[in-house]
Amino acid sequence: MKSGVVNVGGIELAFDQSGRDGDPVILLMMGNSAPGIVWPDRFCEVLADAELRVIRYDQRDTGLSTYVDFEERPYTLDDLVGDAFGLLDSLGIERCHIAGLSQGGVTALMAGLKHPARVASITTLISSPDLGPKNDAFTGKPEEPGQLPRPAAEYVRAVIALNSVPMQSDEEAAMRFVENFRLAAGPKSPFDEGFWLAMGQAVVARRHAGLAKMANHSNHSKAQIATAALTAADLAGLDLPCLVIHGSMDPIFPPAHAEWAAAMLPRAELSVIPDMGHALDPAFIEPVASRIAAFVQQAS
Repeated sequence: MKSGVVNVGGIELAFDQSGRDGDPVILLMMGNSAPGIVWPDRFCEVLADAELRVIRYDQRDTGLSTYVDFEERPYTLDDLVGDAFGLLDSLGIERCHIAGLSQGGVTALMAGLKHPARVASITTLISSPDLGPKNDAFTGKPEEPGQLPRPAAEYVRAVIALNSVPMQSDEEAAMRFVENFRLAAGPKSPFDEGFWLAMGQAVVARRHAGLAKMANHSNHSKAQIATAALTAADLAGLDLPCLVIHGSMDPIFPPAHAEWAAAMLPRAELSVIPDMGHALDPAFIEPVASRIAAFVQQAS
């Protein structure tokens, strides 16, 4: 896997890529406050073995990329989309497939709406076009009539309690990463603690500057709140091949989110994975990556 850094409008973006230069490109967009390495190496290998050129990257405020002062330089998810196209421009890539996990699924859909000619297909993974119910649940706002389902109340309470105590060491930070993903994985998903601990340690080592802000209090969360939710009309206007992959036990975005998205998108396929929650555990890596590779090859 090759690594590099590009500068996009004063934001440095660190990236990794694997696969051959002539193969179709798939850009991997990670979720809230997570660096690109949370796309597991094995996931990228499966895609590369399927003759895809795979690019994962650290969005601003994650990993080795630029961290900003949100009060001085506020941004929305639209700016994250702009960063992604700036990365592609720097690498000389005119058109690509995009896969996004959680928040990354939203930015993938936004990318297709903004530049449809540059996006060959979109895959959303354990995501929702509307992050409002999740954000409202964590900020304590009253539930609105007709809103998509919120995260389970017990999940919200557990996450808030877990992250209420400041971390004092790298070891604590890595374990906090594990426990956050244990909660996100849900009650029925396999959970390979050794895998998640190794990933947590890698995330901690990648950039200490980001440790003070967990996902639910991060600049990405602020950007989500500052961004209008995608509407049914937005999704209906997205005339691109879309694959919506979801976990049947996702505690953050109940399956109704994926069902609604797939129903609104004109060219969508829905794939609900039994027992999977809001975490790409090793048990799911190869089947999910293989499903995406087959979809991308067909879309190509």
